[in-house]
Amino acid sequence: MNFFEAQDKARRNTTRLIILFVLAVSGLILLTNVLLLGVMIYVKTGQFLFSLDALQEYYSWREFVGVSLAVCLLISGGSLYKTMSLSGGGATVAEMLGGRLISQATSDLQQRQLLNVVEEMAIAAGMPVPKVYLLEDTSINAFAAGRTPANAVIGVTRGTLGRLSREELQGVIAHEFSHIANGDMRLNIRLIGVLHGILLIGMIGYFILRSLRFGRRSRSSNSKGGSGILAIAAVGFGLMVIGYAGSFFGQWIKAIVSRQREYLADSSAVQFTRNKDGIAGALKKIGGGSGVSSYLESASAPEYSHAYFADGVSSFWHSLLATHPPLEKRIRAIEPRWDGQFLSSEISQTISPESSKPQSSGEANIGVAAAILSSAEQAISQVGILNEENIEYVHQLIVAMPSFLRSVAQDAYSSRALIYAMLINLQKDEDAALSVLLDKTEPDIQALTVKLVNEVRQLDDKFKLPLLELAVNALREMSPNQFVHFKTKVDALIRSDRTVNLSEWIIQRFLIQQLDEHFGFRKPKRAKYASLEPLRNEVTTLLSLIAFVEHKDDENASKAFDSGVEHSGLGGLQMLSRKAFELESLNRSLDELMRLRPLQKPRLLKACVALILEDGQTTTKGIELVRTISSCLDCPMPPFRVDGDKLGS
Repeated sequence: MNFFEAQDKARRNTTRLIILFVLAVSGLILLTNVLLLGVMIYVKTGQFLFSLDALQEYYSWREFVGVSLAVCLLISGGSLYKTMSLSGGGATVAEMLGGRLISQATSDLQQRQLLNVVEEMAIAAGMPVPKVYLLEDTSINAFAAGRTPANAVIGVTRGTLGRLSREELQGVIAHEFSHIANGDMRLNIRLIGVLHGILLIGMIGYFILRSLRFGRRSRSSNSKGGSGILAIAAVGFGLMVIGYAGSFFGQWIKAIVSRQREYLADSSAVQFTRNKDGIAGALKKIGGGSGVSSYLESASAPEYSHAYFADGVSSFWHSLLATHPPLEKRIRAIEPRWDGQFLSSEISQTISPESSKPQSSGEANIGVAAAILSSAEQAISQVGILNEENIEYVHQLIVAMPSFLRSVAQDAYSSRALIYAMLINLQKDEDAALSVLLDKTEPDIQALTVKLVNEVRQLDDKFKLPLLELAVNALREMSPNQFVHFKTKVDALIRSDRTVNLSEWIIQRFLIQQLDEHFGFRKPKRAKYASLEPLRNEVTTLLSLIAFVEHKDDENASKAFDSGVEHSGLGGLQMLSRKAFELESLNRSLDELMRLRPLQKPRLLKACVALILEDGQTTTKGIELVRTISSCLDCPMPPFRVDGDKLGS
């Protein structure tokens, strides 16, 4: 299954979840009405009688509709409340479980190694680098959480860092990246909301019984109220049984859905890393005994049980409600010839200062290189997919970066200065840009920006987008007020020379869109269009821009544009005039194209890639532009190499 099929399946799974939710609510409505009918008959007759005559005499359609609406509102309200409480993204879930954000500036060797692994995998997949949270549990476990890749986080327990090798840690992180790429995170959030809404009925029943227990003494002297108390108790007990029974079956459905997705994530992790020993070793250590487990201590752990790397909680009905397949079955799915022996993890893994840094397996200029972009089909097949070559390429790319700039990009404070320096380098009048910088900017950032301007000027183009990807991750540590100031300053620097060029647009769009989503200033676009046909103008704008970037003369640009149109499947599109083109129209077009349904996006991206490949050559700027567009469409495209390019060149 490719990325687009996985995204479409995730959307259809959400639809199926809604259908199951409707069926569950219908069942709860029916049971609640039966319960209240029985109570009403008892209050009127002193007996529990269920018959058609009794139904016609004591229960009307008015009561049925009223009770049904009340149950619907209760469950929907509870589900909406829980879902909204988690709308802050993965950080909300991680903090709910007791996680602590790992700073990009951490000096802890184990944490530094974890951040390196996460950064390498994210950049290799073309995904936003997720924030990483540490849970102070001695168990071996991890999770991915969030509503979109832009606000995703990865959580890892202390036991995972201390007991797993780098190879095993990489397998666990690859498993979590599979959940992000396959759209599992949003489904996880909705499952939590649905189950909370159903459980709310049981909680109301429990509180009714609890209130009767506390009020028993004051009512015991009033014999006339005995039947009323019994009726209220029956309502409370009945609601509790209905609610908890509904929750039980909801947990069962959640377990069925989750178990199948765990097998998919395991196989994807092996595919991503091409190393079955990593993830299999982690699973073997969980089953190795000696006090090691995957169970989490957090009181909130059961709510998110379906999203962990391994079972996070135990239960009486474990064989029925287990959200993960048995360890033995997962290991044998990876290693069919496994001898059945688990691994001991009593001794914590030790990490030297050298191994915690991104180390190259050889000289950067002769190392493994990412694939050369050779065809539109090749580019689309790589969307949302990790592979060993790209991970190794990004690993060496980070090694080959100027170490000072890399450390600057990984820090929440100094990364702002890096972005300012990149933008100042793109201005026609650097003095005017520097005067904009001096206005209401901290003196330390001013000094660092000035220092970085010359460093950035000498930077090879191939490092710029990866540095931006590292910087986006660090910039998420800003406060909302700091982000607003930063966003304003970025816009002011871009407009300091009264023009907006393509390089500035790439920085602004790539950077600000992700940060806007993270800080809640931009909501993910809802899928609307099942075809490119209603978006002919938007496609024309997008393809015209790419043609202008790749070709300086109009004749070759027109040929490339026609090639892109052919791959898009749209006929009759006419390239825009180079002089009449405005980047602002590109923003509007891209915003609308973001509303395409998943299975329609490959056609658009194929058209973009085919356009830059029309003359058999590609440029770093063309690839950067297509990767930026792909990122905006939530279709993460990994780094590709320009023919002849080497890391040391």
